[in-house]
Amino acid sequence: MRTFKFILCIHRILGTVLSVLFLMWFLSGFVMMYHTYPSLTEQQRMAHAEPLTANHSEAPTANRPDAPSVMYESALPIQHPPHLSALSLQQVAGRPVVTMTDSIGERLYDARTGRPIQRFSASELLTIASQWQSSAAPPPLLLDTLGEIDIWLIGAMPFNEYPIYHYALNDGRGSELYLSSRTGRALQLTDSRSRFWAWVGAIPHWIYITKLRATGRQPWTDTVLWLSGLGILMTLSGIVVGLRSMFLARRRRKSTASIITPYKKTLFRWHHILGLCFGLFVLTWIFSGFMSLADAPQLLWPVRGQHSARDIYADSLQPSTFTLSTQRLLQSDNIKRVEWIEMGHRPYYRVWTAEETYLVDASDSTARRVTLSADDCGRIVKTAIHHDTPLRTEMLTSYDNYYVSQHQKLTLPACRVTVDDGDGSTFYINPQTADCRYYNDNRRAGKWLYTGLHALNTPFFARHPVLRQVVMWMLLLGGTAVSLTGLLLAVGYLRRKLR
Repeated sequence: MRTFKFILCIHRILGTVLSVLFLMWFLSGFVMMYHTYPSLTEQQRMAHAEPLTANHSEAPTANRPDAPSVMYESALPIQHPPHLSALSLQQVAGRPVVTMTDSIGERLYDARTGRPIQRFSASELLTIASQWQSSAAPPPLLLDTLGEIDIWLIGAMPFNEYPIYHYALNDGRGSELYLSSRTGRALQLTDSRSRFWAWVGAIPHWIYITKLRATGRQPWTDTVLWLSGLGILMTLSGIVVGLRSMFLARRRRKSTASIITPYKKTLFRWHHILGLCFGLFVLTWIFSGFMSLADAPQLLWPVRGQHSARDIYADSLQPSTFTLSTQRLLQSDNIKRVEWIEMGHRPYYRVWTAEETYLVDASDSTARRVTLSADDCGRIVKTAIHHDTPLRTEMLTSYDNYYVSQHQKLTLPACRVTVDDGDGSTFYINPQTADCRYYNDNRRAGKWLYTGLHALNTPFFARHPVLRQVVMWMLLLGGTAVSLTGLLLAVGYLRRKLR
């Protein structure tokens, strides 16, 4: 009896504190089914980027020891760092810019002169912002230069991009654009519609509070984990109380109306019945929300090797192996960005246009598009990581349990490379772009514990999106009803205590 009273006390106190939060989570969950937090994709950026051209004639003039000398003809650093991990070329504010990443960090250089680029000027950023609207429209209006994060930059976490230039675009939709002064990169684009839906959906649902994210991700992560952890405890205690009350009702009452719930007051009865019907869903939903920020326990799903999707690419680029010059590559029209990558000891260019992304073989002097075969993908994984470990390759033409998307964002076909390494390592490689996703046993468990439970992200529901919406609406309505009756009970409880 004392144990039950203690559990009841926990449920009552936590329910009083968290009922408003739970109601907010469920109501915003309806919105999240259709509208999420605004964010920019790379393809959107490429649609508004300047095209690269191959007819720049300026020769390199800077050959300082503290900066690599870069010739635009090949856009490759002659004195590149010894551990060059990433290299790309893009036209920014009228000049070709090479972006290099090594152990020190990311640095930008003018590809014609080799001079380092520290910041883009206000006039250059205005030129970039103008590319996001019609050429006939008035110039964008600078609203602010930000030295700290605001509510629409939380998803981008641009802690090394300040000052950030915030523009209002003249496109008739109330669009606002955020540009990094360090890279000229568009960090965020919102309009009146996306901002409205974010305020009633993603921002309250994810507890996006600017002050929590001002200095980093960890304070916000800790806050959400603590709140959802207390929510799990509240829901578990409620299930225990609800089941015990039902058993007591069955034992003490004989009438048909009283065999489920012993409560006589209408609000108590409804909260009890709804909790019995939807309590398990509420528990799995809040638990899966907790797992969105937590890793699956290593104790239950241990892994021996720590790998990632990035591992299929070479750790250190060797620019000398790229035989195909960018001058020849850029003879194609409308190329917006070029990235150097090495996989399986072979060099490739990853090329972005406004419409598509594709691979080009860089090992000879002829520009030739490449589509990776299943054998290519297996060789890449074996060369990069699992040299002597058996593996299997398969070209997927439909989603499986882990390579799946509700809105068809993941392209098919995709190559699945399964490695017999004891961790269940599996790589999903896009044959057109070489984009990669990686899973092991621990990540697979985490996937089910988060998106599987929270958003019903499975191949079955991907094939039946209307059914998924019906099921989600039913569950969310049930969770909302449980939370609303709990909130009303909490208000009554507080009134009684205040008297």
